[in-house]
Parts: sequence; C-alpha cells; structure tokens
Amino acid sequence: MSIEAADSAARLKTEQNDPDREEWLRQDSRRRRRKIGLRVGVGVLLAGAFGFSLFDVAAGEGSANEPFEPGLLEEAMWPDDWPLTTGLPFRGSPAARWDRTDVASSMLPPYLVRPVAGISKEQVTNGLNTMRDFVREANVSDEVLTGERPERALALLAPGDPTRRELEAALERPVQGRSPLETFTRFDPDEVVVLEDTRARGSMTYEATPAGELLVHADYTFVYAVLKTEGGWEVRPGRDEVARVVVRRRLSATVREGKLVLGPSTYVIANDACPAPEDGFIHPLFSKEAAEVKGGKRFDPYAAGTRLAGAPPGICLTPTRT
Repeated sequence: MSIEAADSAARLKTEQNDPDREEWLRQDSRRRRRKIGLRVGVGVLLAGAFGFSLFDVAAGEGSANEPFEPGLLEEAMWPDDWPLTTGLPFRGSPAARWDRTDVASSMLPPYLVRPVAGISKEQVTNGLNTMRDFVREANVSDEVLTGERPERALALLAPGDPTRRELEAALERPVQGRSPLETFTRFDPDEVVVLEDTRARGSMTYEATPAGELLVHADYTFVYAVLKTEGGWEVRPGRDEVARVVVRRRLSATVREGKLVLGPSTYVIANDACPAPEDGFIHPLFSKEAAEVKGGKRFDPYAAGTRLAGAPPGICLTPTRT
C-alpha cells in the first residue's frame, strides 16, 4: 500500500469513529433539503402567480368593469361577461346561430298553406303576408329603428280599428301605461345606432273565427345590436362596445278587407333602462351601466316558458342573457 493510500484509509477510519460526524451529516442533509424545498416553493409560487393571472383572464373572473387585456385572447374566446364589440356583436348569444342574411326571410309564412272554414288558400296567403309585413315594419324597418313614426306599419291597420287610434295617440304622447313600445320597437337615434345585422326567429299560425274571418297569430323574437351614437367605448382598436336588446312579441290580428284589426298582444323587452321616463324609446344598457343595476326581477328572454308581459310600474326586469 502506498503512503497516500495509507493516509487516506487512516483519515477515513478516524472520521468514521468521530462522534461529531453523524450530527454534522444530519445537519448537512437538513440544509440540502431546505434549499431544495425553497427552490420548489419559489417555483410553485411563480407558477401559481402566473396560473391565477392566466386563469383570471381566461375565465373572466371579476366584474365586467375591472381592467382586462383583450389583446391576450381572440375575441371569439372572450368570457361572456367581457364587453361586446362591433367585431362579434352576437358573441355568446343564442341569436348567433339565427338567420343573418335577411330578417324578412325568417318571417315567411308557413310553406304549405291550406284553406280553412271557407277561407280560400289565396286569402290565407294574403292575410299571412299582411301580418308578416306588419311585424317587419313594426320591428325591423328603418322607420322604427331610427325612432320615426311607423307610417308603413300603421297603414296596414284597419282605419276604424280602435287599437290603431290608441297607437297613434301613444306615438304622439307616450305616457306610463300607454307606450308605443307595446307594439313598435323604437330607438332614439340621438342615443344609439342599430347595427344592420339584426337577428329574428319566429312563426305564424292561423285559424278561422266563429264569424268566418281569418285570425293570424305571430310569435317572434328579435335581437338587436346597438352602439352609442356618441361617446362610445373603443374596447380594442377599431372595435367599439356594443349592447344587445332582445324583444319578444306575441300578437294576434283579424284580417278584414285586406287590413289588420289587432287583438290581444304580449311582449317583453330585455336590456332596457329601468326606471326611465316614458318617451316611447328603448334605452339599452351598456356593460358599465348594466353592472350598476341592483336587484330587479331576473328572467331569461330566450326560455320557451317565459311569461310575456311588460314590467308592471315600479318593477324592473333584468335579463340573465341577451
């Protein structure tokens, strides 16, 4: 054995017999574990910090008014409680899957028209077309969407119809309990502009009255995307904030000499400022305004069983979605 090997063996034997060696090894092991644990802990904290940050952005946690970074995600991936924009005005809405080409095409009468109780097929078709035209002029024409008097819709009503006189009076002087919004969808052009891409879905049915007249029933839902005329919020470059309004209507009318005599009707408007002065216009709420609304009766305007009735005086309706 060499001298160096003998010295090494002697030192190793001495260290093994050293009573302090075991304690030193234990302390060294603890120090190593603490360093490893510290590194792992810092890694978890960093991952947690980034994880929560990304989770908050991806899931849209927090109110719609809290700061967010729209550039981090494609708009199609934005959470539902993030603001709507002109880029995707129907994001997250059931109406996104509805007809977008021509509102009139979604209001065509039943394809197979049949005569009923002595009323010819031609008369039924004409009556359905008249009702379709009225629904269209009352809800999606340029006249009503820009707050003008709906002359073309009024012209489709029978001249002596008491309901027509009531509507004309409501248009002239709207008051609580007598609003043109009960029949017409109107927006104030000084407040909002309605985008062209309005969505609609509905149906019409018909029957004969005991007097042998044609009675037509219409049930339609309209979804409007609007932006502020002035002072809107540019959510991201080139894309201003949009608000949606849902209007659902059920109405009946008797066809008499080519004109309509309106019967019972019900309606509901989702996302209309409440309370607001009765001026004959819908006043949409945008994200910051909607976030400030407290209370109100919540309802789903798309639900099949939703009871259609304008809110009673003093009662506000808050939609769960638009």
